[in-house]
Amino acid sequence: MPSLSSPGKILRLELENFKSYKGLQTIGPFSDFTAIIGPNGAGKSNLMDAISFVLGVRTGQLRGAQLKDLIYAYDDREKEQRGRRAFVRLVYQLAGGSELCFTRTITSAGGSEYRIDSSVVNWDEYNGKLRSLGILVKARNFLVFQGDVESIASKNPKELTGLLEQISGSEELKREYETLEEQKARAEEKSALIYQRKRTIVSERKQKKEQKEEAEKHFRLQDELKSLKKEHYLWQLLNIERDIDKITEDLNSEKRNREDVMHELEHFEAEAAKKKKEQAKYLKEIAQCEKKMSERSFRLDKSQPELLKLNEEMSRINSKIKSSRKELEKRKEERRKHSNEIKELQNGIQDLTAKLEDLNEKSRDGTGKLPLLDSQLTEYFQIKEDAGMKTARLRDEKEVLDRQQHADIEAQKNLEENLQQLSNREHELESQEDQMRARLKKILDTSAKQKSELADLKKELREMQDKHQTSRSKHENLKSKIGEIENQLRELKADRYENERDARLSQAVETLKRLFQGVHGRMTDLCRPTQKKYNLAVTVAMGKFMDAVVVEDENTGKECIKYLKEQRLPPQTFIPLQSVRVKPIIERLRTLGGTAKLIFDVIQYPLPKLILLFTKENGKQDLAFHFVAENGVGMSGKKQPNACTLCGLNIHKFDPALEKAVLFAVGNTLVCDDLEEAKVLSWSGERFRVVTVDGILLTKSGTMTGGTTGGMEARSNKWDDKKIEGLKRKKEQFESELEELGSIREMQLKESETSGRISGLEKKIQYADIEKKSIEDKLKSLKQEKKNIREQIGCITPEVRKLKDVIDKRSTDIEKLEKRINEIVDRLFKSFSQSVGVANIREYEENQLKAAQNMAEERLSLSNQLAKLKYQLEYEHKRDVESRIKKLENSLSSLENDLKLVQKKEAEVKLATEKASDEINRLKEEVKEWKSKSEECDKEIQEWKKQASVATTSISKLNRQINSKETQINQLDERKQEILEKCDLEHIELPLISDPMETDSSTGKEFDFSQLNRSLQQDRRPSDREKLEAEFKQKIDALVSEIERTAPNLKALDQYKTLQEKERDVTEEFEAARKEEKKVADAYNAVKQRRYELFMEAFNDISSNIDKIYKQLTRSGTHPLGGTAYLNLENEDDPFLHGIKYTAMPPTKRFRDMEQLSGGEKTVAALALLFSIHSYKPSPFFILDEVDAALDNLNVAKVAGFIRSKSCDGARASQDSEGATGFQSIVISLKDSFYDKAEALVGVYRDSERSCSRTLTFDLTKYRES
Repeated sequence: MPSLSSPGKILRLELENFKSYKGLQTIGPFSDFTAIIGPNGAGKSNLMDAISFVLGVRTGQLRGAQLKDLIYAYDDREKEQRGRRAFVRLVYQLAGGSELCFTRTITSAGGSEYRIDSSVVNWDEYNGKLRSLGILVKARNFLVFQGDVESIASKNPKELTGLLEQISGSEELKREYETLEEQKARAEEKSALIYQRKRTIVSERKQKKEQKEEAEKHFRLQDELKSLKKEHYLWQLLNIERDIDKITEDLNSEKRNREDVMHELEHFEAEAAKKKKEQAKYLKEIAQCEKKMSERSFRLDKSQPELLKLNEEMSRINSKIKSSRKELEKRKEERRKHSNEIKELQNGIQDLTAKLEDLNEKSRDGTGKLPLLDSQLTEYFQIKEDAGMKTARLRDEKEVLDRQQHADIEAQKNLEENLQQLSNREHELESQEDQMRARLKKILDTSAKQKSELADLKKELREMQDKHQTSRSKHENLKSKIGEIENQLRELKADRYENERDARLSQAVETLKRLFQGVHGRMTDLCRPTQKKYNLAVTVAMGKFMDAVVVEDENTGKECIKYLKEQRLPPQTFIPLQSVRVKPIIERLRTLGGTAKLIFDVIQYPLPKLILLFTKENGKQDLAFHFVAENGVGMSGKKQPNACTLCGLNIHKFDPALEKAVLFAVGNTLVCDDLEEAKVLSWSGERFRVVTVDGILLTKSGTMTGGTTGGMEARSNKWDDKKIEGLKRKKEQFESELEELGSIREMQLKESETSGRISGLEKKIQYADIEKKSIEDKLKSLKQEKKNIREQIGCITPEVRKLKDVIDKRSTDIEKLEKRINEIVDRLFKSFSQSVGVANIREYEENQLKAAQNMAEERLSLSNQLAKLKYQLEYEHKRDVESRIKKLENSLSSLENDLKLVQKKEAEVKLATEKASDEINRLKEEVKEWKSKSEECDKEIQEWKKQASVATTSISKLNRQINSKETQINQLDERKQEILEKCDLEHIELPLISDPMETDSSTGKEFDFSQLNRSLQQDRRPSDREKLEAEFKQKIDALVSEIERTAPNLKALDQYKTLQEKERDVTEEFEAARKEEKKVADAYNAVKQRRYELFMEAFNDISSNIDKIYKQLTRSGTHPLGGTAYLNLENEDDPFLHGIKYTAMPPTKRFRDMEQLSGGEKTVAALALLFSIHSYKPSPFFILDEVDAALDNLNVAKVAGFIRSKSCDGARASQDSEGATGFQSIVISLKDSFYDKAEALVGVYRDSERSCSRTLTFDLTKYRES
């Protein structure tokens, strides 16, 4: 919160003739809290006006219209006097104690004069000095006039905003803000108007641009059209000249060819005969080579199984050699171990014998003598002798029992060792048996699998042999059929040329059949002559209907025509079956006799056309037949052996619907073999339409059309096209079937490979059976040996048990005897033992007896070990190791010899196989070479035949072609002349090659074709020319239609330039307006931001303090917390343009609007707001005029206490907890409960004698309670 670091105060006030104060009066001094009191009308408020006046407040706020109204006047007459003056001087005491005088004088002229101390200053300097002391004149942060409290309490939100603007200083920016806001709106409006003008001009320019582009496009299109036509005509002329040159060249060539044909024919026939002889010689060589190859292949196939068997045998022997070597190494290792074990046993026996001899030597040396006196020793031996005599019988019995016990213990140990060895051997045999059984199981599983595989391979071999036999027969059958079809194709001239137009027509008809239901096809596809000789006759009879398309009804025909037009396809004639009208057949024409027949009767029309194939099935006589339709649908069945079947014939089923179309095309036309018969039929008696097989047509009217053209002959050959296509399809089908069958050689190799695998499996099974038998024999011997061991164990176990019982019983008897002997000896040695100081004589003999016992035990142990080693040595000597090694070495040698024999045999077979393979490959190369030579001969023969056939027909053809080409040259010349006339009419100048000798005649012009595009200069096929012609026509039509659609404004070019200049000017104007708008907007935003910052700084500060101040003003003993007050902005973005909501809630009161509070509550709330405003920018003093008028005594005391807390008791010298300093308070009040809290009183009273106001000063600090 802002505060003054060292606030000063008003020390005194000097007035002269100001309002009700007459003459020069000094009021003061003023203390920190001074109360101005006096009766109503005494001049208390005038004193406050004097302070306000000297601090620069405007006259209007001092209850005066003008400055002269503030000068004292007794009456109206005095008020009218001139030269009246008045002044107010405020003596301000600074924090350091120095004084500063502020004087404002009302001059005689009615103006203001400002002085600081004695210096005259202007208002700005005066105001600046006040501002430096924290006194803001405009904001009036130092005084509250009478009625201001009620005014603030009744202010609406908008008025509160105005008040806060005054306090914050943002009001100073209000005028600038509004001015800039208005300028901004005008600038935006101006910018918008210019932008609208710009849009209008741009729109007009775009419109004119379109018209300009349309005009330019119109001129460009005209130029393009003229250029395109020029290019088109030039290209047409180029093609015409090329065609003329080509036709002329062909014409000359054909004329030369006609002269050479006869000579060539004889040459062709002679060459063909010569090549036939050469081919026969090659075929003979091929047959011989193939015979040799067959023999070698047979031998090679025969050797393959043998080679596989040898490989299998080698593999088996190698496996056996490997296992035998492994076993031999194992046996040799066992022999070495056996030898080492014998040496170790012999060394052990020698060591044990030496130890036993040392032990016996030690026992012979005896024990040490008793450590007794001679008399005691004599007594000892005497007593011992007596004891021996008395226990002699018992000792003899014990000795017998000890010997028996020792013998039985040794026997028991031997039996137990034998039992352990037998048990170990039994476990070893069981392990060997488990291994053999596992091996046997593996052999059985492998054998079963191999047997199953062998059965499958044998079955596969049988099926393969059957399949190969069938494939061979099929292979030969298909080869013969392909040969027959190739002969038929050669006869039918299968290399016939189909022109481009026919191909397009066929393709179009196929598309129509696919798109529209009810399209049957072309007449040439649906029917054909029954014999080849009628081809030309049927062609002439049908005429234009030969290529007609048969459809179901008129609607289908219309749809087809529409489609042809859309796709720009050649036109077609359609025959709708449902609506076409035909004349019935005249039956008597079928019985005219001679060679005459109805054309209708020599035409066949199959539905469907089926190809018959038959094969023998399962070797029986029944024939299985298969029909394959041209559309790929198949049928099958069986025929009896006597059924008449022909391979490859067409089976016809007649479609009655198609008869109508054929009858429409040919009607009752007759066909006969020669012209004389035709004349008789056509012109004698009743006349008929007749055609001969040569193609001569005689009509009823008597006209006769004779001779044929190349085109008619070519059309007649179309009847064979379908047959040729069928034969080609059959040939492709047979070739694909032949390819699917595969190579005979590969079949033989697969068969040989399978036979070899079968042989190998049989060998493996045989060896597995042998090994199985060997394992079963070994298992039997192991079983017998196990049985013997178990019998031995069964015999030994009872003996061991019996010996154990005897030994246990004897041990009891020995212990009893020993006990009796010990009792007798103890009794006899009792007195002697006492004399020598031992409890028992046996204690005396303990060491010697113990040593003897240990020696005996050691001797017994050594003896046992020695016996065991001798037994093991004897067993090892008896083991036969060498015989098994020799046996294995012999077996290994035998196997290696067998392997060498097999390897030798295999090498021989391989050598023979490689030799045979090389021979076969050599023969193959020879056959290939002979075949290639034969094929070359065959090709040459066919070529000679073909050339001879061509030569026989070429003479007549050449004559027709020569005539045709001359006609074509004339037609091309006419067409060229037409193009030149068009160029003259359309004013198109074609480029010419300049020639000084040229004449004016158009026929002598030579055109410059180099100006054509390179792609157009290329020579093209007719189909490509048609496409290019269509493209030219399409482009020309498109340009013409586009030119016709355009309606250009030819003035648009100039108008467009004018609009461009206007657009440029308005764009510059718009940019200037935009810059001006941005400048004003930036200034406006800066002022707005500054105004916002000033306003929000004041608001935030006041808002943060108002609640604390209100709580201080409303706090009491019963309500220690006080009330609540806060400020809310109606709009936080532009707070200075909207209201501020002030809310105050007194203690125990709920939320209410300010208007619903009582007068006192409103006053307290207003005071809280005033003190908060003062705390924002505090002045060093605060002057209040009767702010307690509407307060009760309690609230008056609270307000007075608050003011005192801010002014007295050193409050001005220090900051409170909120960081705010105190201030000097000058209060006008009429209530003693208020002014009794002041430090000094200034009494104002009315001097009736002088008719003016006077003042008295009273210091209350002297009477203040401490």
